[in-house]
Amino acid sequence: MGQGVGEAQTVNNRVNERYITIDFDNVDINLFIKYISELTGKNFIVDPAVKGNVTIISPTRISETDAYQVFESVLEIQGFTTVKAGSVIKIIPSVEARSKGIDTIRSGDKVAPEDRVVTQLVPLKYSTPLEMQKILQPLVSKTSVIIAHTQSGMLIITDILSNINRLMSIIETLDVEYSREEIDVIALEYANAVKVATIINTIFQKAAGAKQAARVATSTVRVVPYERINTLIVLAEPIDAARVRNLVAKLDTETQRGEGNIHVLYLQNARAGELAKVLMAIPQQQTTEQEEEGKAPPISKDVNIMPDEETNALIITASREEYGVLEEVIKKLDIPRRMVYLEALIMEVAEDKNLEVGVQWVAGGIFDDGTGQAVAGFSGEPPFGTIEGITDIESPVLPSGFTLGVLKQGIQIGGVTFPNIAAVLKAFQNDSEINIISTPQLLTTDNKKAEILVGQNVPFITSQNTTTAQQDYTQYEYRDIATKLSITPQISQADTLRLEISTEVTRLKPGSDEDQFRPSTFRRTADTTVVVRDHDTIVIGGIIGQDATESEFKVPLLGDIPLLGWLFKTQGTTNETVNMFIFITPHIIKNPADIAGVTLEKEDRLSDALPQVKEELHREVNLEHSVILADRGYEKLRAGEIQAAKDYFVESLRIDPTNPYALINLGVVYEKQGKYQQAIDMYQEVIETNTEQVARPSVESDGNTFSLLEIARQNIEHLKKKGGD
Repeated sequence: MGQGVGEAQTVNNRVNERYITIDFDNVDINLFIKYISELTGKNFIVDPAVKGNVTIISPTRISETDAYQVFESVLEIQGFTTVKAGSVIKIIPSVEARSKGIDTIRSGDKVAPEDRVVTQLVPLKYSTPLEMQKILQPLVSKTSVIIAHTQSGMLIITDILSNINRLMSIIETLDVEYSREEIDVIALEYANAVKVATIINTIFQKAAGAKQAARVATSTVRVVPYERINTLIVLAEPIDAARVRNLVAKLDTETQRGEGNIHVLYLQNARAGELAKVLMAIPQQQTTEQEEEGKAPPISKDVNIMPDEETNALIITASREEYGVLEEVIKKLDIPRRMVYLEALIMEVAEDKNLEVGVQWVAGGIFDDGTGQAVAGFSGEPPFGTIEGITDIESPVLPSGFTLGVLKQGIQIGGVTFPNIAAVLKAFQNDSEINIISTPQLLTTDNKKAEILVGQNVPFITSQNTTTAQQDYTQYEYRDIATKLSITPQISQADTLRLEISTEVTRLKPGSDEDQFRPSTFRRTADTTVVVRDHDTIVIGGIIGQDATESEFKVPLLGDIPLLGWLFKTQGTTNETVNMFIFITPHIIKNPADIAGVTLEKEDRLSDALPQVKEELHREVNLEHSVILADRGYEKLRAGEIQAAKDYFVESLRIDPTNPYALINLGVVYEKQGKYQQAIDMYQEVIETNTEQVARPSVESDGNTFSLLEIARQNIEHLKKKGGD
């Protein structure tokens, strides 16, 4: 009952006590002691050895009781402590306190954790005082004392009260009943004590659970970490203790250089900033899913990924296991992205020009004839043409409105089939009724927008002011009067392309007052999504506009007479309606060989200056290109780049299917890839070619000269012996 009354009185006192602010900066410790004495009303006797300065920063108000505990903590940091002596309190060095009349606490006494020196009596139930003293001695400070009293089976500990409470927790864990358990202290050098203790306890707990399920007698293994000195305290039977030591020896190893938690990974193809965002979303999504399933995620939230844009690298902070998972994901994402080469032709055609385009038309719907699908959406000003009148599907006539079409192989215009956009360009570049506005050629990566703008900047008056001095001040704004085309390609696994096409045509209206910088414009826009095959051509038509042409007719000499000349001349303006067509042909670029093929083709066109359409349509294939590509493939083959070599040989044979060097080297590639039957097919094609070039000795090997025909036959015999036939 006395204790209960004491507790109630304590609560009542804390309710009535006042709160203060303690804030001292480098104050003499004796002045601080005097302040606490006046605050608490306690009497202090200060040892002459008590000297020094103290600094206390307390941004919040605290109670008088808490202020006294802060006082004891300050003394403990300075190496001093308090010892009660009747009605006064002595303040002496901590090293002398153990020989003074300090408080003695017995097991079961409840005291608040304070930073003052006390003596704790600890009766042991199962462990011997000497064993426990050996375990606890490294865990106390130099000024503390642990005495083993074997006659009574007790420990006598003199230390700071807050540290004694920590020691009591360890004693309570270790002082348990056991038969042959032994206590072992293992100091760690590299590993973290808390993490190692968690791992070992988990392992032995699972093993004990399995033995209990099988009704097998089990022993208890307890591992307690002591963080301050990075030590493990192990309680186990001798055989289990040995197993723990063996396991700790394997875990407590030095991390090899380069195997820490920070990793730097340089990317070859992907962009570091974009990939970092994708990877950082993985731990969050996995944690949610794994928590629902009750499983631990393979990548924790502690993983941090930071991109370095300058070097295109990822700085990853993760364990080796988590880094291994991320590295596999990055390898699958950091791959070369395919590209799309876009050929376009933008031209204007007079409305009275009889231009028929052989095309499958789609407007505001979906069409699919095996070559592709298209979905069109249009915007701008009316009128728009419709497709109700199209009845001849095999040879439809171009509608007059804003329409979209997907062409099959070749471009059919006016009954003539052109193989590509370049042929259309050559055919109509000298036609007075057709105006070639632009022939853009763009190369972009998969899922990246490509844009082009063809036109001019026209000044528009934005403000105009005239001062009292009759001076004009005019501000202008330049705007684009142009044709804009933007295309975003997306390549599917089946080598079809999804093209997001946006077109905008802005023109000056006929008769606009350009001289006064007040022109009027009209605009046509189209936003379209098309799905087509590689090399198919898309045509957008029906973008209607008007061109104004001023003309003058006069009688020679008489028409130039001032004033009277108007009687002998006439002036007029002719408005002509024009229709704009935009042709777009996408080509998928899968590898460097494809780029090389396109480059050689463009170089060949640039060197060909003849404008005749017939030459463009019937020009023979340049076999020299096939030889160049075969030579490049041979260089890749010698360098060990098998896949790159294969790409060059395939592109070479696309130009010249009978190139024997490309055939025989492609066979070598197939042989290295283990595709023996395909290799034999390539060698057989060399034999069937049987030209003078194949039969003529031209390849040196081991001092002898062989023909390609002989090499092909030898390779076939070699493969048949290996079972490739």
